[in-house]
Amino acid sequence: MYLTGLVHRNRLFDVASRWMAGRVLPADGRVLTEIFVFERAITAPTVRALVVDLANALEPGPLRLERVVTKDAVREAILAAVASPSRRVSELIERYRSFPEEYFPRTPVFMSLVHGGDGRLVAMIRRKRIRRIAEKASRRLADQLAGVIEDAAREIAAERASRSGVPLDAMVSPLEVMVEDFTEAERRVATRLRAMSVRFERDDQRLDDVIGIKMIASPPELERIEQALSRRSGTTVIRREIHDGRYSGIHLEVELELPPVEAVVARMRGIDWTFASGRGLSPWDLEAEFYEYLATGSRTFCVELILTTFDALIESEFGRSIHEARILEQRVRYSGRIAQNASYIIEYMLCLAISQTISVSELPIKITGRYLRDTLSHAIAELRGGEVLEWVLPHEDGGNHMPL
Repeated sequence: MYLTGLVHRNRLFDVASRWMAGRVLPADGRVLTEIFVFERAITAPTVRALVVDLANALEPGPLRLERVVTKDAVREAILAAVASPSRRVSELIERYRSFPEEYFPRTPVFMSLVHGGDGRLVAMIRRKRIRRIAEKASRRLADQLAGVIEDAAREIAAERASRSGVPLDAMVSPLEVMVEDFTEAERRVATRLRAMSVRFERDDQRLDDVIGIKMIASPPELERIEQALSRRSGTTVIRREIHDGRYSGIHLEVELELPPVEAVVARMRGIDWTFASGRGLSPWDLEAEFYEYLATGSRTFCVELILTTFDALIESEFGRSIHEARILEQRVRYSGRIAQNASYIIEYMLCLAISQTISVSELPIKITGRYLRDTLSHAIAELRGGEVLEWVLPHEDGGNHMPL
């Protein structure tokens, strides 16, 4: 899990790599919590400054930022910005109003909407939620290990062929036997992961869209935004991709440089850290440790910048490329014990980072094990200080042991 939107991405990657092997250090809980307390405070002003500069390249003037926590609010803001809808847009809006429950209502988001002085929706800023980070990171891991698992399955099949005295390419195996081979191959690879004999490379595990910005404008205006981006100081476009299928837009991976350490510290002076006491950290310790954290991290971080038109935005929220539908497709496509366990481990790690405790001595999920989602849900509930309240009836009086 190499999250390029963090300045301490290397520290997080090292912790995640060890956790995949089931190796926890006493300081891990504090390290994780500090990362997710400090990072947004460090990167958010730089992200906002980028959005302001790109928006002002089109039309200088005041901007208004609106924070929203559900996708319903996002969609209503988009509809409120519709001025002269085309026939297609009118049809999509009518369908949405008629069947709102088909559009993944009440989906939580962590997003800010940016409006121009005339109320025009010019940009969106979002940070990816914990569950989505865990899913994407586990898919990266599954992609990396797919070939390793295939090789292990072939070794197992070769062993069977050798015992039978049949050349491997001449051996015909029933489907149930091939499934058993794959299961055993996953088990062997998981054991190698636990022994840390499988190396993870940062570039194979990188996620560049933890922080996402979407600029909304006409095609000529999007060209002006790209021109402004190329001239902007402290900003480098690392990758550019054009999407022109079900979903249309220009995707850019942009590296942003932080201001000098002293400038960031001065900007953060007087910040109220008391919210961190609910995450098991002392506000006074955080204030004292902020400078060292900032000085020892990277001076750059990455964001995903999407340039899109308003009609393409409508399609992505109401039409043929609804984002949540693409998420469901991805969840169906990726499975397997290693991918599932990796997702659980990462989700637990990120939940620990925002929980009221910094203490972790053993992981509830191991890469080599077999678990139900219930196991993870209960472990996360314990991080939050309580039992999962899913039982139909409360516990009976009398303790854990009583006569029938």
